[in-house]
Amino acid sequence: MKKKKSVVQKIDGIIRKARMPKYLHHFGPKKFTSRQHAKAWLLKEQHKCSWEDFFEDWACEYFDEIPQYTTLIKFVQKLPFWLKSKLIALSADIETADYGAIDSTGLSRTSASHYFVKRIDRDTPVKACLKLSLYTTKRTILAFRLRSKWRGDTLDVPYLLNHSSILATTNCLDKGYDAEWIHQEFRQRGVYSIIPSRKGCQRGNYRKQMRDCFDIVQFWQRNCGEWNNSSLKRRFGSFIRSSTFRSQHSEIAARIILHNLKAILLGLFHGSRCISKRQK
Repeated sequence: MKKKKSVVQKIDGIIRKARMPKYLHHFGPKKFTSRQHAKAWLLKEQHKCSWEDFFEDWACEYFDEIPQYTTLIKFVQKLPFWLKSKLIALSADIETADYGAIDSTGLSRTSASHYFVKRIDRDTPVKACLKLSLYTTKRTILAFRLRSKWRGDTLDVPYLLNHSSILATTNCLDKGYDAEWIHQEFRQRGVYSIIPSRKGCQRGNYRKQMRDCFDIVQFWQRNCGEWNNSSLKRRFGSFIRSSTFRSQHSEIAARIILHNLKAILLGLFHGSRCISKRQK
């Protein structure tokens, strides 16, 4: 039986597979590589702490030398979007999927307690929440989109499909995504969509098919979207520590990468248990 890999080994593995450039730019003298910076970025989210706490408490366990946390903060702000998308695709580590789901949720910009909000006589959040849309399958997140302002759910569907490494054969979405052009978007890509039609549906061939021949059994597979949303929040919290949008985007990307790696490690763990039981 093969030895089980730790999260640190999996992080090193996907950074190598991503073929990350040694340096993101060629300006100025450099002492540390971008791969070392990326490893620190992911490990910081693994420990769910601030950069200062990671630098003081955890960095010495993984690195002999590490740059100042201000350098790491600047690196995270400058991470290119294509690199984060590639790391998420590698962390998913799947080639095909039968069912997929798209769902959205909100994330707070602050971790203020209810006591604080009540003490300053506020019933509304200090800042408006971020909108996070996820394209998921089973225990894996395939793509995401983060918005600083709340927009309609349907607007994020093409972006998620374009940035996903694979497309599920059947995609289940809730009633908020009911639109004829959403069905057409999936059909043009060679996959299917199941979206319950709103009350009073009169237009659209695909919407009428959903109204007359809705398959509730397949629609239950939409639970993977709810599960991944809940799992991501239960593990990392429902708030964001970063202040700028690019840092917030990188923070969410790191959480999704670690979420996918955890799913892989759990699969290896359960697989090893089954093998050991068979051997007995």
